[in-house]
Amino acid sequence: MGERKKIRMEKISIQENFLAEEEFVKLRDTIAHFEFPWHFSLEVVNKAEKKPSPGIFFHTIYYNKTPCSPLYNLHFLPIMEALDVAVLLHIRVNLNTRLLEPYLSDFHTDTKKEIRKDSIASQWMTSVFYINTNNGYTELEDGTIVESVANRLASFPANTEHRVVTQTDEPARYVINFNYY
Repeated sequence: MGERKKIRMEKISIQENFLAEEEFVKLRDTIAHFEFPWHFSLEVVNKAEKKPSPGIFFHTIYYNKTPCSPLYNLHFLPIMEALDVAVLLHIRVNLNTRLLEPYLSDFHTDTKKEIRKDSIASQWMTSVFYINTNNGYTELEDGTIVESVANRLASFPANTEHRVVTQTDEPARYVINFNYY
């Protein structure tokens, strides 16, 4: 996978042990449960990816001003309070399955084009919450690597290009993406 760069803290905020242990375990066990409802997308990022995609499983929690999952009220209201969310755009749980070689998605942002070009785009945030520890990671456009460590939250401006790098060690890589103002 190459040499990993240290996290540059001026662009990104990292919070270890973001949730209290009991709350984290409940959320993790819910998401990792065999009856958790997953949907499958053929593309990890979008249809314009330049290489064949292994696909991704996802569960939308919140989208288009609407809670889409009963988990929203059960687990996510306290998280949004901790993130100091004023306007919520999107919450999505993602699951990458283990591959023999890491898959590197295209660089992308999780927000709509209108927000990326907005004059206050740097005030919109993307947060990635890591549910389990594995050798996958998130790479920012400047080469910064954020390793997948359980109960870690990485936050950065929503107009920051980043990509998914899948794991080769664990059967699943679980992350939750938040996009908000």
